[in-house]
Amino acid sequence: MKNIAAPLLASFLALQGCAEMPDYSNANAGETVDEARYTVLETETYAGRPQRQFLDLQPDLNIIRVNDEKVGNIPFSTYYYKNDSPQRAVLKPGKYTVQLEYHLPRKFLFTNLEFEGKPGQKIIARSKYVGLDRLQIWLEDVATGEVVSKGMH
Repeated sequence: MKNIAAPLLASFLALQGCAEMPDYSNANAGETVDEARYTVLETETYAGRPQRQFLDLQPDLNIIRVNDEKVGNIPFSTYYYKNDSPQRAVLKPGKYTVQLEYHLPRKFLFTNLEFEGKPGQKIIARSKYVGLDRLQIWLEDVATGEVVSKGMH
């Protein structure tokens, strides 16, 4: 039995978290998603570390909620994906409140940020460690570098 258990466990761990969680989108089902017509929200985790690993011990910035609709922190999703939350959202233009999670292996922090999305706009969520358990998280327009929304925790 021991001869079978070890290879099965190794196979299971190797397959766990092989794919990225798909992007969240509030576009109508069946509608072609032309990003020039939508606002794209990405996290710095997605943009800065495309080849991240399951246990790399680096902080992750995850999208948890969009306008109070839960889109992340989905139980058991890490059996299929590297992460349990989307790192990218394609949104219809308009006013949004997003909840982001700053996640380290043993600590996490949630913050809500508001912004007005415009067609063709790309926004990136960024974070900066400020001091002992203090963190600054903001949303930035990629094209202009303008801060769209800011929070301190």
